[in-house]
Amino acid sequence: VVVAVDEVAAETAHAMDVFLLVLVLAVVVFALVLNTRLLHYYQQPEDSGFASGVLIKAIIVVALTLAWLVSLLLPIDVRNSRPTKGFLDMQTLWAAAFVTIAVFLVIVVPASMFYHEVEGDDLVKKKRRHVLCYLFGTMFITMSLVAISFPFLSKASLPVTVYECEESSWQSADGFDGSKICSDSHQAHVELQVGFQIYLMAAMCFVGWFFFSIFGGIGLSAAPLDMILAFVDRPRCIDEGKYKIRRKIVGTAANILLSRAEEFQTREAELMEQRGGKPRRFGLSGWKAGRKQRQIRTDYNRFKCDVILLEEEFDRLQMSKFNKGESLVVSIAKLLLGILFAILSVAWVLHIIIYVLVPQIEGGKPSTVFLNGLFTSFESSGLYPVGVAFYAVFNFYLLYCVVKGCMKFGMRIAFFISIHPMRAKATPLNSILFNVEMVLISSAALVQFSQTCFKDYARLTDADVIFSAQIKYLHFYSFFFENNVFIITILTFFVLALIYFIARPRDRASVQFSSKTDKHLAKLVGVASPAPPGTSA
Repeated sequence: VVVAVDEVAAETAHAMDVFLLVLVLAVVVFALVLNTRLLHYYQQPEDSGFASGVLIKAIIVVALTLAWLVSLLLPIDVRNSRPTKGFLDMQTLWAAAFVTIAVFLVIVVPASMFYHEVEGDDLVKKKRRHVLCYLFGTMFITMSLVAISFPFLSKASLPVTVYECEESSWQSADGFDGSKICSDSHQAHVELQVGFQIYLMAAMCFVGWFFFSIFGGIGLSAAPLDMILAFVDRPRCIDEGKYKIRRKIVGTAANILLSRAEEFQTREAELMEQRGGKPRRFGLSGWKAGRKQRQIRTDYNRFKCDVILLEEEFDRLQMSKFNKGESLVVSIAKLLLGILFAILSVAWVLHIIIYVLVPQIEGGKPSTVFLNGLFTSFESSGLYPVGVAFYAVFNFYLLYCVVKGCMKFGMRIAFFISIHPMRAKATPLNSILFNVEMVLISSAALVQFSQTCFKDYARLTDADVIFSAQIKYLHFYSFFFENNVFIITILTFFVLALIYFIARPRDRASVQFSSKTDKHLAKLVGVASPAPPGTSA
């Protein structure tokens, strides 16, 4: 009987090993193919030189694939941990994945961005030296912060329960009372020194949380609203009279933006002349020049927002006139995606409140496992790939929300950050690289967020040991992780953004095909209100 049981266990372990290997290979191949298609879909065709080289495209595809793999390591860890232990060394795999992300975040992607920025800049004579200087500066600052903080913040204080037992009670068989032995207990902490790889993972998660919590919270409200508004504001067929009126307004706006662009060039040239042709200068004059440079950058971000909105309006105008409006299939797909995004956002918000925050406030266990039950049900019924698919949908949606939230934040608060929208066949390479960097740094925080939200699903895994038993209790970081500060930040920004987007659903200067917004665009460009349709323009 024992031999038969051992044979069954060996067969089960072998089947698990084969399934895990097939799963990992399938995820890698699928991610590589899909990310290549995404790059081809978004990249603008006029990119040339270094931008069109194989190396830069490979960096983008590999970086996105890496983000996918890290986000899906948790279900792989789950499958590797039960019902029998798999062949994967998940401790090493987790550490290798985060170290690779760190290399891409600090070296590979920034180097590509630095080189792309100066590739066509004639003012930068020694481009390679320029890129190396910026790259070494980035590496020095990042590595110094990690190296300096490691000796001081790399100890974890693990909470334990200490039971006090009377020696005479449990050594003597006479008068034995089990209810009284070791009945006294108190809470204490055990100091644990973590390895450098664990500390690096904690630092990456901590930094990533700032982007993930703010932009992800904004994106949770913006993603469904934007998709539904895309259906409501879809281009519709217009007659020749309306087309001429709107084309004239768009043309006037384009001329004004061109004059602004020339103004920016003049201001930049004057600033460079004040600096004597050098990028920076110390002293009072250098400080004033820096303030002027920041003002130019802020004005340029606003200008960039207007350009993007005007380009979108022009594309809608052309589609309304020459394509007789947007395809019905595309419009319905946008509506369905908007509804799906709304369901995912509501599900995430409810899960955070019910499973994470309410138990923290009440000091007990969650009353329901909520989304955990969805994943574990597929696991117990033998439909594990379906559970992984649902897990991927929920997690990749959050990465999409981060990108969407960053873009919406930049469109509404242009003075703070520059926007990098992803548009089909019209996305510059530096915008793609910026969003890749955003996805990479957010994926680190997403892993910890998923492990926190899906504790029941991730039980008995190496991820549970790393994130719940080590990183969560590290000195300094423990205040944020134990009190769920970043998760509360996600909900806060979700509520604030939802209220704001309901009050102002459309981006500033965005227009629809209506007489009201025709007047709005006319006011924006400083021309007279357009004549009613049917009159001569």
